[in-house]
Amino acid sequence: MGRRTMTLKAEDLLALKTWGQAVAAPDGRVFFVESQINKQTNAVEHRIMQTEPDGPSWTSVRPFTQGPSDTLPQISPDGHYLAFLSRRSGSNQVWIMPLKGGEARQLTQIKGGIKDFAWHPHGQKVVVIAHLFRGLIENEKSDDQTNSGSPSDEMLAYRFTRDVKIITKQYYKFDGSGFLGDFIDTAVSVDLPTNSVQVMTPGLEDVFNPVFSGDGETLFYLQRPKSSADVNPQIREIFSHAGPRSQQLTHLGLAISRLIVHPNGKTLVFTASDPKDLGYGNEKLWLYDLETAQARCLSDGLDRPVGDHTLTDVGGLPLDKPVVSRDGEWVLMSLSDHGRVNLWKFSLTGEEPPRAITQNAWTVYSYAPHASGLIVVASDPLNPSTIQIMDEDGTYLSAPLHVPLPWAQEELAMPLAYQATSADGTKVDAWILLPSSPQKNIPVILQVHGGPMAMYGYRFMFEMQLLRSLGYAVVYGNPRGSLGYGHDFCRAIIGHWGDKDYADVMAILDDALQGPGKARCDQKKLGIIGGSYGGFMVNWAIAHTDRFRCAVSMRSVVNRFSAMGTSDLGWLRVAQYGTKPWWEDPEPYWQQSPLRYASSIHTPLLIEHQMNDYRLPLEQGEQLYHALKYLGREVKMILYPNESHGMTRNGEPWHRVFRLHQITSWFAAYLQH
Repeated sequence: MGRRTMTLKAEDLLALKTWGQAVAAPDGRVFFVESQINKQTNAVEHRIMQTEPDGPSWTSVRPFTQGPSDTLPQISPDGHYLAFLSRRSGSNQVWIMPLKGGEARQLTQIKGGIKDFAWHPHGQKVVVIAHLFRGLIENEKSDDQTNSGSPSDEMLAYRFTRDVKIITKQYYKFDGSGFLGDFIDTAVSVDLPTNSVQVMTPGLEDVFNPVFSGDGETLFYLQRPKSSADVNPQIREIFSHAGPRSQQLTHLGLAISRLIVHPNGKTLVFTASDPKDLGYGNEKLWLYDLETAQARCLSDGLDRPVGDHTLTDVGGLPLDKPVVSRDGEWVLMSLSDHGRVNLWKFSLTGEEPPRAITQNAWTVYSYAPHASGLIVVASDPLNPSTIQIMDEDGTYLSAPLHVPLPWAQEELAMPLAYQATSADGTKVDAWILLPSSPQKNIPVILQVHGGPMAMYGYRFMFEMQLLRSLGYAVVYGNPRGSLGYGHDFCRAIIGHWGDKDYADVMAILDDALQGPGKARCDQKKLGIIGGSYGGFMVNWAIAHTDRFRCAVSMRSVVNRFSAMGTSDLGWLRVAQYGTKPWWEDPEPYWQQSPLRYASSIHTPLLIEHQMNDYRLPLEQGEQLYHALKYLGREVKMILYPNESHGMTRNGEPWHRVFRLHQITSWFAAYLQH
C-alpha cells in the first residue's frame, strides 16, 4: 500500500501493522509476529516474519509463515526448528516448522486449545498449557454430536448440559475470558516423535508459565495455591514437577509472573507484585535460590515498577520476560519510569546498583537474546513498532527497522511534554498534541487514562493522532494513581478517587491552556474523554464542573456499590474502603460513585459500554444513562455486543472503527461550531 498525505480517518486503523514477540535463531536471523487487520474477515491476523542484520542495516522483511493466526514463535534447543501457536486447524495448537524452510507440522491436537508451551532442553518434547474440560484430554476434532448409533441418556445429558454454569466459587468469571466453568489450564507433555501426550499437573487450579531446568529433569510452573485460589486469585506461587511428583516451592503470597530459570540451574528469576498493595504498588524483580529456598528482591531500591505499564490502542504482541546476561552476572528487564519504558541491568549479587542500558523516549515491549546481544522491539509516538539489535550495555548494533506506515510520517506529531502543578504543589507529567496547521482557537480534548494504575507515555496512540489530525489539541497526563512515579504517588488516591487525582487532571488541562497551548487553544471549547477509571474521572469531572462542552465516558465506574457485587474482581476492592463489606457500610462505596452526583451533570454525555464487560458490567453504563434520561439531560449510549472491557485494544476491528466515528462525530457536534 502506497503512503499518502492527507488527514487521517478512522478507517486508517485497519491499515496499521505492528511487530512483536521477536526471537532470534543461532545464525542471527530474527523471527517476529506481524499483526494486521483483515477488514474482509473483521479479524486481526498474525503471521511470522523473518529478517536478519546486514551490517548496520537489514535484509528485506519477508514471511516465514503465511498465517493468519501464528503467534509465540520459539526456537528449538538445537536451533533447527521454530515452534509456534496457530489456529489453522480450528483451535490454537502447537505447530513446528524447519528453520531452513518447508511445511509446518501440527504437533498437538488437543480439544480446548493451547495457551502456552515450552521446549524441553533435549528438543524431543514440549510441555503445553492445554485448556482442558474437566481436566480431560480430548482430540481436537472430537464432536459429541457425531457419535455413531443412538446415544445414551447419559451422553445426551453430557452433550446438552455442559454449558450449564454451576457456581460454588467466589472467583468464577474473568473479563475477556467469560465464565470460567469447568475448564482447567493443565500442563501436558507432548512427545515429538510419537505425538503421545501425558498430563503432568492434575488438579483443579490453572497452571501458567512452564519452564524447564537446564538438564530437563524438572518442570517449573506457576499455579494458584489451593489455600488462596478462591480468596485471592491474583496470588501465584512457583511449583515444580520432577518424576511423578509436584510440589509447591514458594509461599510468598505474591502475584508471580514471567518465570525463567537461570542457566546455573540454581536460581529462578521472576517478577511479582504484592496483592496487599491492591494494584497500587510496584511490580518487582526477584530471585529465588533453589538450594536455600530464599527469595530476594533485585529492584527494591528503585521505587519504580518493572515491566511495561504504558497504554496504547495499537500494540504489538509483547514478550518481556527477564533475560540473563551471557556472563550470568546480570538480569536484564524492562522498567517503567515517567512515561518511558527502558531496559535495565540488575546485578545478581547486589554488589552493583541497577542501571539503565537504554534511556530513550520510547516503550520497550518485546526483547530476547540475540547472538550479538539483544533483539529489542519498541514503540514511540511516531512509530507503532521498531526493531533494533544492541549489545548488553545498550550499544546499538543495527539501524532501527520501522514497521511501514500507510501514510507519510509527516501526518503524525510528537507530543510536547510539560509539567503541570496541582493544587497542593504536586508536579504531574503531561503532554499536548497540537495540529500542524497554524490555526488558532483550536478546540481541546482532555484524555484521561484507565487503571488508574497505568501510565500514558512515549508510545504510539492512533486515537490521539486521529483527533489531532482532525484539528483538536489533545491533552493528557499521568495524575496521582498512575504507575511509573513511585509507590507513594500511586497509592495517594487509594480509596479516595475524585480528590487529589481530580485536582491533578484539571491542573493538566489548565497548565496546557496557560502553557504550550496558550497561543493557539480555545479556552472554552473543551471536551473530555476517558475509559474505565478514566471514564470514572469523566463522570466525576462533569458532575463537579460545567467547563466542558461535551464528554465521552467509556466502560466506566458509575456505581461503586453495585460494582462490588457484579464485577469479576469486585470483592478484592473491599480493603480500599476500610474493613467492612459494602452491604454493612455502604457509605464509602456510594461516596466514590459518580451516580451519587448525577443531578449535577449538565454536560452532553456520550456513554460507551461493552455488553460482555465483566470488569465493569453493562449495568454501570445503564445506571448513568437512565439517571440522566430521567433528569431530561442530553445523553446518548452506544453498546457493543460480544465485546469485553479491552475492546479499544482487542475488539472487533469494525467495532473499533465505528467507535472512533461516534467519538469524532460527538466532539465535532459540540466543539467545531
